[in-house]
Amino acid sequence: MNLTAYLKAHGAEFEFVEKATTHHATEAARASGIPLEQIAKTIVFADDAGRLIVGVVLGNHMVSRHKLETCSGSKRLEVATDTVAEKATGFPTGGIPPVGHRRPLPVYVDVNVERMEHVWCGGGARTRLVRLRVADMLRLSGARVCDIAIAEP
Repeated sequence: MNLTAYLKAHGAEFEFVEKATTHHATEAARASGIPLEQIAKTIVFADDAGRLIVGVVLGNHMVSRHKLETCSGSKRLEVATDTVAEKATGFPTGGIPPVGHRRPLPVYVDVNVERMEHVWCGGGARTRLVRLRVADMLRLSGARVCDIAIAEP
């Protein structure tokens, strides 16, 4: 999936920044100079029936599996393997954006993300981030907004 083409076709405002290859939001913040609390992490989870869902939280938070299970009506969520996540979204872990996935996945965005005007997200590759308007992210992902975050320890 070409993220740039997808965002253009759907009328989203966006800007990319190139960075060193990273897997985690803390590394991406260091590599890009963008504050961690302005980066949104997109994490793919699988439930005990194999159904996939996506959680999006700010970089300085973690997804609470319990809160996400409650919000999504899922039982026993686990983080999906890198292979499963990439096959479903079309993007490598560390570069998964919250929109433009290969197949439609239910997306749950934390309330703290919704309060932002813009966030930086996985830019479709481990070497870039994309800045999206949160309104565009919510519109394009069809996300449900829930309280799914817990602060990083």
